Amino acid sequence: MDDRGTDLEPGDYSPLDDLIALHTATTVEDLWRTLVVRPGLRDGQSFEAVGLLKKHHGHGDADALQTALLLCTDRRWDRDSGRLVRALVETGILGDADIGELIECFVWSDRYRVTYPAGWVSAEWLEIDLGDAPDTHGSRLVRIDPDSPVSMDRPIAPPLRRWAAATDLRRDPRRLTSLTGRALELESRHGAAIMAGVLDGIDVLDDRTARRAIKRGLGWPRGSVRIQALDLLAAFDAELARSLAAVDTDAKVRRWISRRARRDAGASYPTHREAGSNPAQLDLFRDE
Repeated sequence: MDDRGTDLEPGDYSPLDDLIALHTATTVEDLWRTLVVRPGLRDGQSFEAVGLLKKHHGHGDADALQTALLLCTDRRWDRDSGRLVRALVETGILGDADIGELIECFVWSDRYRVTYPAGWVSAEWLEIDLGDAPDTHGSRLVRIDPDSPVSMDRPIAPPLRRWAAATDLRRDPRRLTSLTGRALELESRHGAAIMAGVLDGIDVLDDRTARRAIKRGLGWPRGSVRIQALDLLAAFDAELARSLAAVDTDAKVRRWISRRARRDAGASYPTHREAGSNPAQLDLFRDE
């Protein structure tokens, strides 16, 4: 079904127009409709989305989870989605069960499916393409009940998967096996994001289990995960980390230097959680 009532394209309005449309939504349903139906402009700032959540749910209003899901999967903030989901959780508006639902969606769903009333798109008419059906001219207009449900799929950005995996592991370290299994199921970027989240949350694991997780990361197909695992290893065995990096098949991994060396050189380095603070992790690579 094609939208006959709202034919806006992103080029038809400015970032200011988009902000006005979002912030003048007087009800949460108005906000949802804007997020679902109106094409979003990229490069939005996460504080804008946080402000929308506070405006509509800051007084304990219901359905904060639905708003958070729509905000996190909206193209307006997809380049900053990892920071966004953390900021939404930090507001305290989402309850523990809501956070659990975010984790469940971002880890286990291939895409986030939104269902909304057909009337959001057009109050009366939708065009249906009938293709080569006899006695037609390719399409016709039919009246649709505005309350009829319509569904669309929204992509889940890899940073959302990374946040969800790290948060899930920190909530329950027993989730390690299922998380790494899920990472292996997904295509490269998304699977790597899950595995990166596991490594982000490695501080909650016991020594033997952490050893297995780091070994898994060192052998991961995507080089960014191997670099993250090398950082974890170098925190307590820099020489081993350097030797593994030197023979890696990826040139970027071979150019890796430890976080400590980057700090000493005054260079920037990733901001994810520092590892190796537990002295017992010195035993990570001893034979079991």
